[in-house]
Amino acid sequence: MSAVVQRPGRVRRYARARDRQVKFRATAEEYALLAEAARSAGLTPSGYAAEAALAAARGVRAPSLTPVREALVELMAARTQVRRFAVNVNQAVRALNATGEAPEWLAAAVAITNRAVERLDDAAAELVQAARRSQRSATAPPLTLTAREEA
Repeated sequence: MSAVVQRPGRVRRYARARDRQVKFRATAEEYALLAEAARSAGLTPSGYAAEAALAAARGVRAPSLTPVREALVELMAARTQVRRFAVNVNQAVRALNATGEAPEWLAAAVAITNRAVERLDDAAAELVQAARRSQRSATAPPLTLTAREEA
């Protein structure tokens, strides 16, 4: 029995844990193609490879930067900005500990930051589900053979 290890402080509400690994080797040229396709789809190379393989197995299109995925990328960037604000609040707490006096705005800022991060996480979870639904509903284009492959 193996435990799922996550980075401290990070709660993933929108992704199921994948507990199986599939490994493959690629040439430098193949990896460059994979990395570019992954970047275009807003995924890591391993995430793109997994999604592309699953799409092929399901008979649907490989992941691409659809409007939903574009929105997800933007949402995650916004989440990063909120987290940066939380870091600033943390620095204010450090100053509080040094001086013994809390700024009047500190409690409200912490509450606003927590609510904003929760809303962003919920929105990201909804977008991930929408992206998966749209990907499952898309049908893969039929494969065509070239004259060379037919022979």
